[in-house]
Amino acid sequence: NSNSSQSWTPSMKVLGGAVLLLHLAVSQDLSGVCTHESAETVSPLPLEIRDGEPVYRDIRFNQTHLWFYQNTNNVTVMNQPDQYRKLIINLEPCRGVVYLFVRKTRRCYPNPYSCIDVREGFEKREASQCTWTHFMSEIDGSRDGSPTFFEVPLSSTKYFISVYAPENSAYTLTVLADIGAFPRPGANGRLTARQLSELQVQISWDASGFVPPGISDAKQYWVYSSMLLESDNRTNMAVFLRPDKIMNTVCGLQNNTDRQYSIIPADQCSNGKCNATIDGVITDKRYVFNIVAESYRGHRMAYAGLIMRTDWEVIRQAANDRTLRVVGAVSGSVLGMVIIIYFLMLKLYG
Repeated sequence: NSNSSQSWTPSMKVLGGAVLLLHLAVSQDLSGVCTHESAETVSPLPLEIRDGEPVYRDIRFNQTHLWFYQNTNNVTVMNQPDQYRKLIINLEPCRGVVYLFVRKTRRCYPNPYSCIDVREGFEKREASQCTWTHFMSEIDGSRDGSPTFFEVPLSSTKYFISVYAPENSAYTLTVLADIGAFPRPGANGRLTARQLSELQVQISWDASGFVPPGISDAKQYWVYSSMLLESDNRTNMAVFLRPDKIMNTVCGLQNNTDRQYSIIPADQCSNGKCNATIDGVITDKRYVFNIVAESYRGHRMAYAGLIMRTDWEVIRQAANDRTLRVVGAVSGSVLGMVIIIYFLMLKLYG
C-alpha cells in the first residue's frame, strides 16, 4: 500500500501539471473568440507601447491599430496613494478623426466594428454595442477631430488598446503611469489676447500645473500663431478648428503651422501668469493662437486655443462725425450772422 501510495502521488502531480498546462493553453488561445483581431482591416500584429513614449502613426479609412501596454516594474507609481495611482491614455489626432477603445486586464482587444459601420447604406455608430471595451471615445460625431484624454485608475497591469479611423487620418498615442510628469494647462487651457498696437498682439495664459506636484515642472511654452482664411470655420464648438485642420493638439499645431512663433521659458512667468507678444499681425485678419506646455520630462500638452480678429483703428479726430457736423453748422450760422451785421453797419454809417 505504501508503494502504491508513493506511486500515486507523483501521478497526481503529473496530472495536475497537465491540467494546468492545458488550462493555460486554452486561456491563451483566443483565436476562436477574438475573430475580429484577424480581420483584413486590423493591423496584423499588436505593437507594445512603452510607458511615456509617444508614438505617431498614419491610419487609413476603416482601419484599426492594436496596441498593448503593460506596467510591471514601476514601483514608484504603485506606491502612490490611490488618488495618484492612475494611468493617462492620450490619443491626439494630427489630422482626420480617430477613436480610442481600451480594455484592461485580459484580451480580447476592443472591437470597433461591433458598434461602427461605415458601409454605404448600413451606417451606424452605437456606443452601447461596442464589445470588449471598458473605455472609449465619443463616436457619435459630436467630437470628431478632438483629442481623447483618459485618466483612469491604475487597477491593472495590462491594457489592450484599439485605435480606429473612420477616414484617412494620423495620430499620436501616449500612455503614462507617472501622471505627475504630465503638464496640465492652467485655467482649463483658456487663453486671452489683446491688441497692443496696429501690428502687435499679446497672448496671456495661466501656467500649467502638475498632479501630484513635485515629480516634474514646466520647462517652457511653445507659442503658435497662424493666420486663418475667411473659409476657415469651426465645425462645432467641441472641435478646434475642424478634422482637416486641427489646432489644439501638439502634432496638429506642428502640421498646420510652419513652425512655432517663439518659445517662452517657464521662469519668465510671474505669479502663475504668462505672456507672449506676437509682432507682424495684419489688420482686419483672423488669427489662431495656441500654447503648448512642455515639462522637464519632455511631455507636451496643448491649450484650448483662441481665434482673434485684429481690429486696430487710428483715431485722428477728437470727436465723432455727428458732433463735427453740428459744430460746423453752428459755426457757419455764426459766421453768416457776423457778415450780415457787418453789411448793415456799412449801410447805416456809410
